[in-house]
Amino acid sequence: MTSVLHRMRLSHKLLILGLVALVMVALPLSLYVTDVLGNLRHARSEATGMPPMMAVNAAVQQLQVHRGTAAGMLGGDATMAARRDAVRETVHQRLAQAQQALAQAEAPPELRQQLDQLVQRWKTLEQAVASRSIRGPDSMAQHTQLVVQLLLLNEALLHTYALNTTARDDSQAMIQALLTQAPLLSESLGLLRGQGAGFLAQGTLPPENRGSLRALHQRVADLQASVGRSLERAMQLNPRYRQVLEAPWGQAQQLGSDSLKMAADQLINAPQLSLAAPTFFDALTRSIEAVNGLAVGGTEALTEALRAEERRLRQQLTAMLALMAAGLAGGLWLAVVFVRSITQPLHQAVAMAQAVAQGDLSGEDHAVGSNEVGELLQAQQAMRAHLRPMVAQVRRGADSVALASAEIAQGNLDLSSRTESQASALEETAASMEQLSATVRHNADNAREASHLAHSARDVAVQGGAVVGQVVQTMQGIHDSSRQIADIIGVIDGIAFQTNILALNAAVEAARAGEQGRGFAVVASEVRSLAQRSADAAKQIKQLIEASVARVGEGNVLVQKAGDTMDDVVAAIQKVNHIVAAISSASQQQASGVAQVGEAVQQMDQATQQNAALVEEMAAAANSLNLQGQELVQAVSLFRWDGAPAAQAVAVSHGRSARSASLALA
Repeated sequence: MTSVLHRMRLSHKLLILGLVALVMVALPLSLYVTDVLGNLRHARSEATGMPPMMAVNAAVQQLQVHRGTAAGMLGGDATMAARRDAVRETVHQRLAQAQQALAQAEAPPELRQQLDQLVQRWKTLEQAVASRSIRGPDSMAQHTQLVVQLLLLNEALLHTYALNTTARDDSQAMIQALLTQAPLLSESLGLLRGQGAGFLAQGTLPPENRGSLRALHQRVADLQASVGRSLERAMQLNPRYRQVLEAPWGQAQQLGSDSLKMAADQLINAPQLSLAAPTFFDALTRSIEAVNGLAVGGTEALTEALRAEERRLRQQLTAMLALMAAGLAGGLWLAVVFVRSITQPLHQAVAMAQAVAQGDLSGEDHAVGSNEVGELLQAQQAMRAHLRPMVAQVRRGADSVALASAEIAQGNLDLSSRTESQASALEETAASMEQLSATVRHNADNAREASHLAHSARDVAVQGGAVVGQVVQTMQGIHDSSRQIADIIGVIDGIAFQTNILALNAAVEAARAGEQGRGFAVVASEVRSLAQRSADAAKQIKQLIEASVARVGEGNVLVQKAGDTMDDVVAAIQKVNHIVAAISSASQQQASGVAQVGEAVQQMDQATQQNAALVEEMAAAANSLNLQGQELVQAVSLFRWDGAPAAQAVAVSHGRSARSASLALA
C-alpha cells in the first residue's frame, strides 16, 4: 500500500479525497431530491386529475336535472317535458366533454371504458324516457343508479390521481368538501327534487313514501352541515379560500335552508299537496345550482392552488439543483485552487532544478509563501541568484572580446564596402565622362551645322520678303483695274438708261402718228427691249466687278500682312543665327574641359582600386579575430539568464549582417 502511495502523484491523491467527500455529500442530497421529485409528481398528478373530475361532476349535475324533469314529465307535468328536451342536449354535451377530459388526462383505460358504458346506458335511458316507455319510479331509480356510477367513477379518479392523499391540510379539506361531500349533497337535493316534483305533479303523497322523503330530507341537512364544516376548516387554513368561497357558500346555505323548509312545510308535513311541481322543482334547482356553482368556483380555486403548489415545488427543485450545482462548482473550484496551490510550486521547483542542471539561470524570483514548498523554492532561487554573478562576470569578458572583434570586423567590412563602392562609382563616372565628351563633341558639330542652316534660312526668308512685296504691288494694280472696269460699266448703264428713255419717247410719238407710225413704234419697242436687257446685263456685270474689287481688297490686306510676317521671320532667323553661333563656340570649349575631367577620373579610379585591395586584407584579419571571439563566447554559453542571450544574438547578428552587406556590394 505504501509503495502504491509513493508512486501516486499528489494531484491523484487529492482527487481521491475529493471523490470520497463528494460521495458523502451526494447521498443525502439524492434522498432530498428524490423526495422533492416525488412531491412534484404528486402535485402534477393532482393538477392533471382536476379537469376530468370537474367534467364528470358537470355531467352529474345535468343528469340530476334531467332526472327531475323526467320525473315531472312522466308524472304528467307538460312544462317539465319542454324543459327535459333542453336538458337532454346539455347532458349529451357534458358527457362528451367528460370523455374528452379523461382522454386528455390520459386516464386508465378501464375508467374510460367505464365512462363509455355509462354513456351508452344514458342513451338507452333517455330513449326510454323520450318514448314514455318507462314508469316514473323506474326512471328515477335508473337515473339514480347512473348518477351513483358517475360518482363512483369520480371517486376512482380521486384515487387514481392521488387527490385523496394530498399533503396540505387546506387542500385536503377542499377536496373533502367539493369533490366528495358536495356531489353527495347535490345528489341528495336532486333526489328530493325529483321525488318531490313527482308527488306534487301527482297531487298525492302515499304514507309509505312520506317516511323515505323525511329520511332524505334529514340526509340533505346532514350533508349540508358536513360541507359547511369542511369549507370552514379550509377557509381557516387558507385565507385565500375565504375570499372565493365565503359569499357563494352563504348563498348556497341560505337557498338550501329555504329549500329544506319548503320541502318540510309544503310536501312532507303538508296534509294536502297544493304546491305546484314546477315551483318546488325550481326552488330546489336554484339550491342545487348554488351548490354546483360553489363546487365549480371552489374547484377552480383548488385547481389553481394545486398548480401553484406544482410551480412552487418545481421552483424549489430548480433552486435546490442550482444551489447544488453552485456548491459543486464552488467546491470544485476550491479543490482546483488548493491542488494548484500545492502542485504548481512543486512543478516550479522541479522545473527550476532541471533548468539549472541544463545551465539556464534565467527567470524571475517570486515569493511563493512560507510553507515547506515555499522554503524549497526560496532555497533554489537563492542558489540561482548566487550563480548568476559568477557566470555573468565570465560572460561579460567573453562578450567584450567578441564585441570588440565584431566592431573591428564591422568597421573593416564597412570600409571595404565603401572603398569598393567608391571604385565602382569612379568607374561609372569615367565611363559617363567619356559619353559626356562624345555627346559634347556631337553637340558642337550639330551647332555648326545649325549655324549654316540658319544662314541659309535667313537668305531664303529675305527672298520670300521680296516676292511678297511684288505680290503686294501686283494686287494693288489688279485693284485699280477693277475700279476702272466698274466705271466703264457705269457709263454703259447710263447709255442704256438714255436709250430706254429715247425709245419710250419714240413709242409715244408713234402712237400719236397712228397707223403711219405703227412700224416705227414696233422698232422703238424692240430698241427699248434691247436697252432694258443691256441695262440688266450692265447691272449684273457691275455687281460682279464690285464683288471682285472687294475680294481683291481683302487679298491685298492679306498680302500686306504676309509681307509684315516675312519681315518678322527674317529678323527672328537672324537672331537664331547669332544664338546658334554662340552655342557652337561654347560646345567646343566644353568638349576640351570634359576631356581633362575624364583623365582626372581615370587617375582616381586607379588609386581607389589599390586602396580596396589593402582594405580587403584588413577585413580578412578582422574576421579571423571575430571568429576567435565567437568561439570564446560559445565556450561560456552553457549558462543562460535573462538578457544574456539577446545581447549575444545582437553582437553575432551585427557581424553577420555586415559580412552579408559586403558580399552583396562585392
